Amino acid sequence: MAKIDLMVTVIGVWKYIIRHENMYDVINLHLIALKICGELFVCRNRSTGQLYVSWKSFASFVAQLICLIMLVVGGYFAQRSYGKEDATYLHRGTSILIRFSGVFAVVIAISNAIVGRRIWAILDCFDRFDKRMQILNAPVDHRTQKLVIVAWTLMFVVGVSSFMLGFVFAISTNYSNMLLRIVTITQIIIFVMVIVSILCQIVIVMYLGSYRFYHLRRFYEVNFLPWKTGSILLSELTSVNQFRRLADSTSFNTVMELYGTLREAVRLMHRAYSVQLLSMTVSNFPTPTLALFGMYRSFMTSNYDMQNLIITMAASSMMYLMAYFLLIFLSTSIKYETQRLIECFHHFTNLNNVEFESMIKVSADEVNRDNVALHVGPVELNWKLAFSMIGTIISYLVILIQFDRSSAG
Repeated sequence: MAKIDLMVTVIGVWKYIIRHENMYDVINLHLIALKICGELFVCRNRSTGQLYVSWKSFASFVAQLICLIMLVVGGYFAQRSYGKEDATYLHRGTSILIRFSGVFAVVIAISNAIVGRRIWAILDCFDRFDKRMQILNAPVDHRTQKLVIVAWTLMFVVGVSSFMLGFVFAISTNYSNMLLRIVTITQIIIFVMVIVSILCQIVIVMYLGSYRFYHLRRFYEVNFLPWKTGSILLSELTSVNQFRRLADSTSFNTVMELYGTLREAVRLMHRAYSVQLLSMTVSNFPTPTLALFGMYRSFMTSNYDMQNLIITMAASSMMYLMAYFLLIFLSTSIKYETQRLIECFHHFTNLNNVEFESMIKVSADEVNRDNVALHVGPVELNWKLAFSMIGTIISYLVILIQFDRSSAG
């Protein structure tokens, strides 16, 4: 009976997603999930738009935070007291890595609690942009965004569920003490819930921002640049007249106002997720390195007792690294669309539009001074950082392997 009710609920949610064109209907489902998990306790009244604190969600957040702290501390003493019979070299290393992950989850959980008020401000910026584009007869394609978010969500759910089952199986088979099993499995479940929630938040809001920068650049090209045969830029803005340019300062000022709205959204993203991005960047250096080294060590020593757990940890850390690279891709796409917009500005001034030349050049310089890409402290979130991260992981992995060989010799 319970399985039938669950299937009916899943089918109902799926029909709700497919039936609605509005992309925010899908995002509201994500926000509801965050409220249930306690990751978002600052809510907004749909009718009045007023923000309020949901005490149920806040209580869930406090309970989650207390459990994480207790599991990190309790796991340490449980490993020392009850894990002596399991205390091999790999057991100790794995338990240390799990406890560090728990501390990382505590930091992220506290940082998530600060985001609540700002996530509504970010969504308000996107909503203002969408309404303005609708007035200009160039509506943002919500259906495409909805389908992309749904596809990503399904892939994420399948991946996370697979890794969770892998962790439960590996821990159940590698730890003989029941207390250690319960503590470790519970800690990993809460850790995954905290990390997945923040990843979903950042990926969704950055994808929404990236899509709107792309849409604004396409809108400018259609309205201010000559139409070219075979161009695909009209597939998205079919309601805009593609055969004439609007040499109107009001229209150009509208473009700049819309750019200012998106720039404000990026600024709010940076303020909301700076701690999370810094923590994710720092954690992505040691975690894959140690997990991959542990997997190498288990194969070299033919220690197959911990191998399934270590392989699961290595695979999950690499997937976490790939999700971080997805954030880098979205951040660089925002900057790319901004640079393309500047190129369109200069191209328009080269079409003998003397009347607007000075105004557009000033606007291009203003946009060029704005660094809309997200930053991790002074470092920009771009592919240079990603390649540096990969290079550092490989370098330290080689050093650890060489050191291990020399000590064994």
